[in-house]
Amino acid sequence: MIHVENLCQTFNGRRGPAVEALRGIDLSVDEGEFVAAIGRSGCGKSTLLRLIAGLLPATTGHVSVAGDRVRRPSREVGMMFQRPALLPWRTVLDNVLLPVEIFGWHRPTHRDHAHELLEMVGLREFDRRLPHELSGGMQQRVALCRALITRPKVLLMDEPFSALDALTRAELAVELQRIHMELRTTIVFVTHSVQEAVLLADRVAVLTARPGRVREIVKVDIPRPRSFGLNSHTDDVGLCSAQLHDLLLSTEDLPSPAPVVPLQSREFRVDTRADGVGAHRRDM
Repeated sequence: MIHVENLCQTFNGRRGPAVEALRGIDLSVDEGEFVAAIGRSGCGKSTLLRLIAGLLPATTGHVSVAGDRVRRPSREVGMMFQRPALLPWRTVLDNVLLPVEIFGWHRPTHRDHAHELLEMVGLREFDRRLPHELSGGMQQRVALCRALITRPKVLLMDEPFSALDALTRAELAVELQRIHMELRTTIVFVTHSVQEAVLLADRVAVLTARPGRVREIVKVDIPRPRSFGLNSHTDDVGLCSAQLHDLLLSTEDLPSPAPVVPLQSREFRVDTRADGVGAHRRDM
């Protein structure tokens, strides 16, 4: 479903050196699979999602979704951000139906589907409420319904539960697991939480510190449904979590290609620091 090949992303700095966010990312996600990406802050996890979504042009490499090269945002790909970003003057139902209106689709045709999604996340009776009348967790449930209203083939989720309290975050993670088991939407989920990754994912891509590279992809071979509580799979969850922690803390260097020079720049000077990572600056 998703194929990422030799993806590199470098951001030019106006006053300082260019920042190499991603280097040589190779990743494939099968249809219906749930893949989590974890790594230290600043390793390029969110950048990777934006490249898959077509919100950023890649410096080099390419991304394809369902066999089509990604060059711009697609209706086949939904995205959920860290904040729900609901329009405060629109009701819950109207917020869920917003993408339908943006795409110019017939709103009444999708109203029943919107109600089904709200029922699925336990918010059917709140369809006429305004966002300020909802808790943070409820707002994120509405944002999830909005992302699913177009029936996307792929759903990208950028730390959607990071701003919530621990208990609400755990509840929504379990809810998302149930929804994924029901809908079988292909999901790429960015998180800092090893627990969330183990609970939700079929596989976990562990990224190195910037520039982000795939250190290892870990298969989570634990039967579903999973939970954070004590159960028959607690030992397996613990072992997988420990493996991911060790990979995140690893300082072992990975072999990598030469740093990528942004294509839009002409003259560059390359300074190589002691750690072997090149920093690119425009000659003035």
